[in-house]
Amino acid sequence: MDATTGIIILLFVVTIFSSFGGNQGYTRPSAPPPKFSQPALPVSKSNIDPTYLAVVGENARSSIQNYICRFRKPGEAVAITDSIMRHSQKYNVNPKLVAALIRRESGFNPRAISSAGAMGLGQLMPSTAKSIGVTNPYDIDQNAKGTVRYMKYLLGRFEKYSDQVSFALAGYLEGPNGVARRNGYRSSTAAYIKSIIKIYHKI
Repeated sequence: MDATTGIIILLFVVTIFSSFGGNQGYTRPSAPPPKFSQPALPVSKSNIDPTYLAVVGENARSSIQNYICRFRKPGEAVAITDSIMRHSQKYNVNPKLVAALIRRESGFNPRAISSAGAMGLGQLMPSTAKSIGVTNPYDIDQNAKGTVRYMKYLLGRFEKYSDQVSFALAGYLEGPNGVARRNGYRSSTAAYIKSIIKIYHKI
């Protein structure tokens, strides 16, 4: 018996004995494995310029009012601008950021109401309105004050984040507890934030 024949016989014997065990080797699955839905991952910080935190003085009044006049009648635009300016200065919040947020939320319509029940200029939910002392969310001054106060709270809540403004705006949309718990926000919320910042630069 030559060497080649010996090798063939050896391989044959090894193959027979390997089939005796329970392990029959890898079998390709007949169907693809099931897909499991994955939770939304936190969006990375977009490093929004901290100048959005700057408190803009009275020089912002005319640009805010002119912008609001594109969507509301002059008398209503003046009333909305006055409320935004007064309460933003009181609570130390950038009024242009507040105006951009309100534009995104309601289009400056003080009587706006969403299918979820959010109300007025800043689209305050009933529970939020109650917690910040807004008794009539369709009143321009009350809603503007409530929106500014809530934004001030959110900016404080996310003060230690390097992207404070983004997280505050995310908290406005999603709720601050969920954003803090996940240490991030949904991809759809990132688009919401970008839209507000885009409006900010138009004012």
